[in-house]
Amino acid sequence: MGCILCQHLGHGKTPAAIHHVEAIRDGLSAYAILPLCYEHHQGQSGVHGLHRRAFEARYKLTEIDMLAMVNKALNDPH
Repeated sequence: MGCILCQHLGHGKTPAAIHHVEAIRDGLSAYAILPLCYEHHQGQSGVHGLHRRAFEARYKLTEIDMLAMVNKALNDPH
């Protein structure tokens, strides 16, 4: 699938690693994962580099917003 944020930003499919969505802690966290490239995951402009609030402010997206984008992409027949 590639990095969901890169795709949203128009950069196409870039290699991605798994980021666990921390907002979900009820045993479903194994299913609440985001594909993010290194930069958007652990880089200076990433969710771990900026930390959650700054990341959300910069990209105007929450982890839940991106999770919805992933679910939509997975369920899109095209």
